Amino acid sequence: MLVFGQEGPGLTPEVHQAAVATLSIEQFGSTRSINAASAAAIAMHAWIRRHVFNQHAGT
Repeated sequence: MLVFGQEGPGLTPEVHQAAVATLSIEQFGSTRSINAASAAAIAMHAWIRRHVFNQHAGT
């Protein structure tokens, strides 16, 4: 299950505690956060590449 937090408050402590992993999307420049829908699209794309097409970062 992928869970995405609201900009600002993020995830609740209970969700963090239940999570197997907490990941972030590295950004360059002065932007400190991106829209949750954009983050979800990036994360789902990365998940598909890794788990369906067996592609890892840099391939």
